Amino acid sequence: MIEQGKIIKVQNDTVTLSCSGLSGGCKSCKANSFCSANGHDFDALNEDNLDLKSGDVVEIYLPTGRTVFSGFMVLIFPLLTFILLFATGSVIFKLTDGWSTLLGLGGLGIGFGITALYNRFYKRINTPRVVKKLDKEAD
Repeated sequence: MIEQGKIIKVQNDTVTLSCSGLSGGCKSCKANSFCSANGHDFDALNEDNLDLKSGDVVEIYLPTGRTVFSGFMVLIFPLLTFILLFATGSVIFKLTDGWSTLLGLGGLGIGFGITALYNRFYKRINTPRVVKKLDKEAD
């Protein structure tokens, strides 16, 4: 997915961007109304060493597969660990619903913990890339 953003800060090969969510990809996305990128700052990599400065408008590339996988890791994976440990507690260990729920909540915490560790170790790989500086400058 290609998105546009306005550069707020440039530091080495990392730029901090503000995303308005007005590009074609964002307009057609079903999650546009509650997207965490809209109106928030985030980092992108300038691997091509483009001559960028604060205020420039750039195109950034967010690989669709990584975007989907990130959504899975944040939303689905912790839920799966909850279900797995809840089912393990009630079916295998024959625990009461209360204990199984507590075990499931522990699984939810483990799922979020694994997601946090994954994001910490693979942050650079999953960071969007600046692909092009646009001619226009933001107001």
